[in-house]
Amino acid sequence: MSDTGEAGAPAVNQERLAASEALRAHLGTAVPGAEAVVRPDGELDVRVRAADLEAAARVLAGRAPHPLNYLACVTGLDWPERGRLEVVYTLYSLPGPAKVHLRVEVDRSLERPSVPSLTSVWPTAEFQEREVFDLLGVWFEGHPDLRRILLKEDFEGHPLRKDFVDRRPPWRRVTREDYQP
Repeated sequence: MSDTGEAGAPAVNQERLAASEALRAHLGTAVPGAEAVVRPDGELDVRVRAADLEAAARVLAGRAPHPLNYLACVTGLDWPERGRLEVVYTLYSLPGPAKVHLRVEVDRSLERPSVPSLTSVWPTAEFQEREVFDLLGVWFEGHPDLRRILLKEDFEGHPLRKDFVDRRPPWRRVTREDYQP
């Protein structure tokens, strides 16, 4: 049996495709504001408003027969041309075929752009949400310990924003000559 489709493209995992279709249908009923699209590779992209984020997460985490019980990644994206910051949660059902990208956007011009924390649904979101907060400046309401995780507490700004300007003095690379008498 070949694992590639036409023109050498990877074959779509039919079990993943079926799981994504079932999740999409259920989510559309449970969270009416959610926009769910099954991608050609069988993964599910879900876009929700910040107000619906926790409800959508709880539906996805508890949906049998493939509950999304593994939070693989929380990442943030800066879209200055759209005036938005986006947070993406990548979720898997283990063991199982489902893979979902749960997306939420927030206005980047707000003084304190925020979305609900999902640490009550997936405890492993704690450190990953702190990283997005630290580097992009997205606040996670209800997070148990929202503080910088990579940068010093007195660091000003969020370095993964595309409009970030580093005002610190430039470093000088230390070379072998620096250690020669």
